[in-house]
Amino acid sequence: MVRALRAAFPNAQIDFAIKSQFADLMRHNPHINNLLVFEKELGIETLQDKIKHENYDHIVDIHKNLRSSIIKLSSKASSSTYPKYIFRRTLLVKFGINYYKHIEPVYIRYFKAVKQFGVAYDNGGTEVFYSSADAVKVNTAITNVGLSSSDKIIVICPAASYTNKQWLPDRFAELADRFVKQGYNVVFHGGEKDINLCNCIMHVMKRESVSFAGKFSLLESAVLLKTAKLAITNDSGMMHLAQSQKTSVVAIFGPTTKELGYFPFPERSQVVEKKVSCRPCTHNGLNYCPKKHFRCMTDIEVDDVEKAAKILLMNLS
Repeated sequence: MVRALRAAFPNAQIDFAIKSQFADLMRHNPHINNLLVFEKELGIETLQDKIKHENYDHIVDIHKNLRSSIIKLSSKASSSTYPKYIFRRTLLVKFGINYYKHIEPVYIRYFKAVKQFGVAYDNGGTEVFYSSADAVKVNTAITNVGLSSSDKIIVICPAASYTNKQWLPDRFAELADRFVKQGYNVVFHGGEKDINLCNCIMHVMKRESVSFAGKFSLLESAVLLKTAKLAITNDSGMMHLAQSQKTSVVAIFGPTTKELGYFPFPERSQVVEKKVSCRPCTHNGLNYCPKKHFRCMTDIEVDDVEKAAKILLMNLS
């Protein structure tokens, strides 16, 4: 959306407010002038003061929560936002009633916040920009484990923010073994909290693989994903990060569904999911299965994910 907004208003001052822990995702974005970094420990007042000081003409709210509403109210700028479809989402998740007549991904919904300016989606996908230093660090790390960016690398990101969005570790292990046998180099990745999960999967494997879990920042992770021929992920931030680098993605979806707006772009992606009557049981995820059978994930076999991956790999060859 920011890219399309810049194309429509090339000479405008476009600033972006963002939480400090995610600031790197926009730090090198060429379409914005300034980052307004929100430090939670300093309180919302600091961000409010920054916004008042700049005297903006308009605020585009693509967060639409209590904090963003307070900021808008305290500013003299006009504002616009987008529909979250909370009522429809609640009916679907809590009662299994589907009122989604047209399924709109969140990235398309964002454009409703700038529709009044004639700004529309340009079909260019998402993008995250990194620095040359980020690239050097990752490429050096890859070289140090005996790989190169020209190798056939498959990056597997087995974690997710909630455990019921994670496919089974032993199946990730079997899938990874199959790809290593076929001549691919398997690299596991995730954050610091995912180190043990990646190590456990590698321990179950019969063949050799590598893990960079916990070793890279968000932007460095983007570099790693860009080097991959394919990324295999759950419904997670790593899925979106891979797509921002135009890397093909196999996305494994369990408790969440397309209606909620977070499926990957159809271009260069395959979604693996099973029709289970209790899906979706959550919007963001849970650390348990409400039905105690976890069929949305256990019904997904290694063959299903391998088949989806081979479709993408075949198109790349």
